[in-house]
Amino acid sequence: MNSFIFIWIFIINIHIILTAPPSLTSFDDRVNELLAKMTDEEKAGQMTQITINLILKDPSKPWNEIEVDPEKLRIAIQEYKIGSILNAAETGAYGVSQWQDIITKVQDEAKKSRLSIPILYGIDSIHGANYIQNSVLFPQATGLAATFNTTLARELGKISAHQTRAAGITWSFHPQVDIGRQKLWSRLWETFGEDVKLVKDMGRAYMEGMQGDDLTSRETVAACLKHYVGYGLPLSGRDRTPAWIDDRHMLEYFLPPFEESVRAGAVSVMINSGEVNGIPGHANYHLLTEILKETYQFHGFTVSDWEDIIRLHTRDQTADTPKEAVRQSVMAGVDMSMVPFDYSFYNLTVECVKDGSIPKTRLDDAVRRILRVKYALGLFDGNNAWPDSSAVNTFNKPEYDATNRQAARQGITLLKNDNNLLPMNIDRITETNKLVITGPTANTLTSLNGGWTYTWQGTDEAIFPRNLTNNTIFGSFRARVGESKIGYYNASTFNTLLNTDALLNAVQQASYILVCLGEQAYTETPGNINDLTLDEAQLQLVELIKSRTSVPIITVLAEGRPRIIRRIVDLSSAIVMMYLPGMEGGRALVDVLFGDYNPSGRLPITYPKYNHHLSTYDYKWTEVKIGNGIDVEYEFGHGLSYTTFSYSDLSVPSRINWDDQIVITLNVRNTGLRQGDHSILLYVSDIYRTITPPNKELKGYEKLSFAPNEQKSVRFTLNRHDLSFIGIDLTRQTEAGLFEVKVGNLAANFTLVGGDQPVTSTSSQTGGSASTNHLNYQQYFILFMNILLVLATIFI
Repeated sequence: MNSFIFIWIFIINIHIILTAPPSLTSFDDRVNELLAKMTDEEKAGQMTQITINLILKDPSKPWNEIEVDPEKLRIAIQEYKIGSILNAAETGAYGVSQWQDIITKVQDEAKKSRLSIPILYGIDSIHGANYIQNSVLFPQATGLAATFNTTLARELGKISAHQTRAAGITWSFHPQVDIGRQKLWSRLWETFGEDVKLVKDMGRAYMEGMQGDDLTSRETVAACLKHYVGYGLPLSGRDRTPAWIDDRHMLEYFLPPFEESVRAGAVSVMINSGEVNGIPGHANYHLLTEILKETYQFHGFTVSDWEDIIRLHTRDQTADTPKEAVRQSVMAGVDMSMVPFDYSFYNLTVECVKDGSIPKTRLDDAVRRILRVKYALGLFDGNNAWPDSSAVNTFNKPEYDATNRQAARQGITLLKNDNNLLPMNIDRITETNKLVITGPTANTLTSLNGGWTYTWQGTDEAIFPRNLTNNTIFGSFRARVGESKIGYYNASTFNTLLNTDALLNAVQQASYILVCLGEQAYTETPGNINDLTLDEAQLQLVELIKSRTSVPIITVLAEGRPRIIRRIVDLSSAIVMMYLPGMEGGRALVDVLFGDYNPSGRLPITYPKYNHHLSTYDYKWTEVKIGNGIDVEYEFGHGLSYTTFSYSDLSVPSRINWDDQIVITLNVRNTGLRQGDHSILLYVSDIYRTITPPNKELKGYEKLSFAPNEQKSVRFTLNRHDLSFIGIDLTRQTEAGLFEVKVGNLAANFTLVGGDQPVTSTSSQTGGSASTNHLNYQQYFILFMNILLVLATIFI
């Protein structure tokens, strides 16, 4: 009897192990069987991605009147054999049922094709399912990074995946794991900030939330890491312009977040639209093939960004013909082309295969990678490629809005709070002494959400759901204190002062003055700017108010970049950074300013003070010695609270052997009178090494909740890999010597002793996870224990 119990336990646990997602290469038998049946034309079609415009009757119609044209769809799938479609038309997001109808028609047509290969539909769900009407719109990535909460990032990834998959869409172009170290860049807000570890951790967590542990589930989607790699450091600060990144910096800062998520199971990667060191991202064989596919063992597929293959000819001028552009990109390692407005890539790929300029082995490799992902998603199995009509009923859940509000709350960062002006006392706000609200971001939803919100640029508020129109900052405060106690004055656009007379009269008797500044929605090239300084009209608005009243000013910033505000910092008694907090941002701000939630956000970027002094927190010692200095407005990791925290009892072993873990402990106490969440950030400084060290690097963080006067013990565990860097020979290595640990106002030194030797990549040493393509250590342990159980059963 005991033997049967042991065997039953063994079977159950082996089942648990086998439910971990299979590696993409495990589908190769089925993939190769299908490949053997495919013509060159069918293979070229699988590599071709078109936009939805090519299959619609009239893409210019309003979103709720969009219809699929059956003949255009037939041409796309039966004649050009395309394997992927993306996007919504320019008029904006569709409803869930509307999306389901579109996807059903697409998959029905694909079913009629010779080999019935399903279509892989892709969409930019980057802060929720933002191309689906009534979806939950979360904070954009930089605001999420400000939470320093990977658990929250994973949950947002799960919800985004659920709502995207409910529409029948199985592939999302997110997360953005290219590091954001250029403050001018118009896509900075799509990144998780300027620090390598933070971007690695948040990106992986979000990706794992999206993909889960079963890609065939109706709750998950395929993630797409972007934009590989170095897109986020254009020298000029303008989108899609050249970056100059030497090999050491590429390996140290830009590649690790991609490696982390690739090794954790990400199945697709979108390519950098720009160029690095004179080589366009879509023609970079070293990065696409040698690093991504060979070194990182990436078995999924790469996809171009919008129109970027033809741009090798029309913009980058590395290809003298469109055909040469196709050859260059495919041979460099591009597997799928987001063409997207015609079938030129299909035609030219077929030509290249027929004349031998693209070998059939490379053609098969690209298609094999795409088909692996389609099999992993279960698109060939049953009705998995078709939408689940019942998903309309579970598309929204009450807890989703609560999670969204919590994410927005946790990201909001209190930069300044003179004389504890905040939180506001609601009893001070009366019909005589009103809360005065003004500024261009006070009564608009677009500035809370940014780009990729129902439309590409996110500027068309007319198509936002009507039930959300009161979620602006002004609308949220009005709902809390009543309209009679608020004075709202539209005294400024983003770049023009309007009539300010009524405002300037009202501020003299105000209880509080809330000036809401920032940026209008934008993304990509339309968001390019010439000056990081906040628009003159907005700065003047604060200066005018200050000149007429002694009532303290609360400045609120809703912006995708840290716009320079040096002129008004001293004029503001409190400054609050919202980033792009999403659709719950207005209500979250009310919660924070009235003290219902104690702010806990920390800057994931360095906030600059000057236009030509755009430092990052991990600057080199040469930047602060021999006459140089760093002068920023607010440091990376800065963020105030309504309570206070004290750090004590930092414990670090003074001498650590080469292979030992580095255990660091300290006590953190809430010394104030309010409950508060608090992120403890741990930095390490390598004092001397062969490559000049940065002054410090973030090596650990933990977000905890504290009751008043509560003390908690915090423990960080590092190893020598956490102390590694890219050496002279461009390998990752650790050197023995002196290091300093910094946590808050505490610091301690330790000496690492032992031999200097290369170390392996970060990801390969951190083990697996629920979504990794390989068994993790826990699964190996379970497997080992079950083998022992079987042996015990035999001998019993």
